[in-house]
Amino acid sequence: MITNLLNRLFLLLTSRPVLIGFALAMVIGAVPIINAQWHFLQGFWNTPVTDEVLEEMESIIDGVGGILVAGGVFLEERETLRKMAHRVGEKVASEEVSHTQEYLNEIAHQNGMGLLLVGLFMEIGTLLVKMPSKLLDTNQNEKYIFAVCLLLTGVSLFILADFLKDYIKTYFQAEFKQH
Repeated sequence: MITNLLNRLFLLLTSRPVLIGFALAMVIGAVPIINAQWHFLQGFWNTPVTDEVLEEMESIIDGVGGILVAGGVFLEERETLRKMAHRVGEKVASEEVSHTQEYLNEIAHQNGMGLLLVGLFMEIGTLLVKMPSKLLDTNQNEKYIFAVCLLLTGVSLFILADFLKDYIKTYFQAEFKQH
């Protein structure tokens, strides 16, 4: 019974409507973060920044990077989660081998990998800033690292937009309605 409930939960979490909602939530959440990064960088270029403000921006970017990594892994493993939920003995349900499901898995995998890489590079950026000055002195160069992180946040929006476009079109194109 618990296995059956978990299987249904995995299928629900990896369904088209839930993943579309997940991507939309990430896009909506990214807009204020990009705004905060932009305002931070504008102030950073004009005036010296305190350690508190620097740590706050590190925390924001590190958090966004972590969310992108987690979301990327989740999307990337859509196929695995669905196969686990559909497995009955050694047989996989016929729904999982349909053209539509294969297409959705491929799109989720590709876009998940993109989000994963973007998130990792953002986390690397914050680690470079946090690194002790004895190892790597980023003094006054943090703005360049944070500017790259802002660019990466924008790239994540393009990846999510591509994901949304491809997932939403499966509701309207004839080749996907048949399956």
